[in-house]
Amino acid sequence: MNKISVVYYSSTGFTQAMAEALVEGVKSAGIEPNVYKISEVNVDDVFSSDVIAMGSSACGAETIEETYFVPFMDENLDKFNGKKVYIFGSYGWGGGEYADNWKAQLEGAGANVVAMPILVNDGASDEELEQLKEIGKKLATI
Repeated sequence: MNKISVVYYSSTGFTQAMAEALVEGVKSAGIEPNVYKISEVNVDDVFSSDVIAMGSSACGAETIEETYFVPFMDENLDKFNGKKVYIFGSYGWGGGEYADNWKAQLEGAGANVVAMPILVNDGASDEELEQLKEIGKKLATI
């Protein structure tokens, strides 16, 4: 069984709802994931995980959250080498380009992004939440 950590930032609750759906899927596969708001993350625990799922809403000029997530990425980028990673998030403007940049950053560091990100404009639909639950189940078995 995989050890899974879910780390997220949510300013409106939209990305939190996505994280909760992902966690529900992981739990339905029999794994209790470690779940952290990025402001309260345990770095050692996260990087001892087999799979790291991260979610952020778009901030500023189409970036991941800048106060906690950007420093987390900058300080730990080398630790993603060889890690299985999944990213997801929400945005209220633009087209979610921040996730493309985030994915490229992770892949450039040697991470294996295990599935295409689910990105939603504002809140996730029931269908998108179900997709996140399914991804959670898959994360438990990869």
